Amino acid sequence: MQSFIPKTWEEIPDCLRQMTEKSKFLGGGTDLIIKLHSGQMKPDALCYLGYVRELREIREQEEGLSIGAYLSMTELERDPGIKARYPALMQAAADVGSVQIRNNGTLGGNIGNASPAGDLLPVLCLYEAKVETMGPGGLRRLPIEDVLLSPGRMSLSYNEAIVRILLPPCTMETAFLKLGSRKKLTISRIGIALGAEREDGRIRKLRLYIGAVSIKPLRLKAAEELAIGKRIGESEVLAMAEILSDYIREHVPEEFDRDYKVWAARGAMLDIFSRLKLISAEESEG
Repeated sequence: MQSFIPKTWEEIPDCLRQMTEKSKFLGGGTDLIIKLHSGQMKPDALCYLGYVRELREIREQEEGLSIGAYLSMTELERDPGIKARYPALMQAAADVGSVQIRNNGTLGGNIGNASPAGDLLPVLCLYEAKVETMGPGGLRRLPIEDVLLSPGRMSLSYNEAIVRILLPPCTMETAFLKLGSRKKLTISRIGIALGAEREDGRIRKLRLYIGAVSIKPLRLKAAEELAIGKRIGESEVLAMAEILSDYIREHVPEEFDRDYKVWAARGAMLDIFSRLKLISAEESEG
């Protein structure tokens, strides 16, 4: 098996040109190495970009915050700029697996796996992230929702590398909640990313993404519409939870923890709305 390991930004295109449809990109290796050892995956070459300085940097840009694809979960969790401006991303990174997985797992790898249970994916959708890629022909940017197709599948070419993720400025209050069978060490059973803007106590804008219930993060637009223009109370949040539960009943197979997810939706929605103090103590208003 060949290995392509560019050391500089300028060396990347030449490595990409040598890749075939059987080649794979290596991030932190938290998932790929397991598949290699089990024989589940047999690539003809691996391309590792982790030595390229630009892919391990966080940069302020005019259009937002640019994050290198090889930043680890631990680095995302500890960055003060991310914590202050994109707290849901910090929370999601902190909830990924064990300490060892967070130290090795990368932002680009979490996207590249395209797993329905990927912790960071609903958060990146919430923030309307754009994925910057490099192929043999150059750079391009795509909305994260256009990159993710279905479990394990992206819209990128086999020799197109994720190099940066761009987060536009965010004016919402945001939070992330993960539910799983074992706290801190589990694959997500439900992940909820919530963002809201308020004006005079009423919800002016709401974005709500759910992970691990569909082939990619699900935007719960019907639930969002219930809140716009209102001071929401517990009854509205429970109505949103019922919309989520109805979706789960209809679309999630029983073997994928359907009953648990239906049961957990109510408490999870109340929890995340409470974290942002969005539930009014007064009776909700239409």
